[in-house]
Amino acid sequence: MGMVIPAKKYLRKPGRPKAVPEEYEPLVVELYDRGYGYRAIARILRKEHGLNPDFTSVRRTLIRLGKVVKANRD
Repeated sequence: MGMVIPAKKYLRKPGRPKAVPEEYEPLVVELYDRGYGYRAIARILRKEHGLNPDFTSVRRTLIRLGKVVKANRD
């Protein structure tokens, strides 16, 4: 039979950590809902929280969370 793997909250491959950690995702969503743009959110995370995300990391986080619809460039 196969090996039993205990269930985890989520499975991630080892590698580079996320630029925007999961514990900051609610803050990113809140700032976006308050009208801040990607660059402003990245600047706030950099200056006030010691993270170093690029604005594209903020954008990808919001797309993944379903807050932004990715533009179709066909």
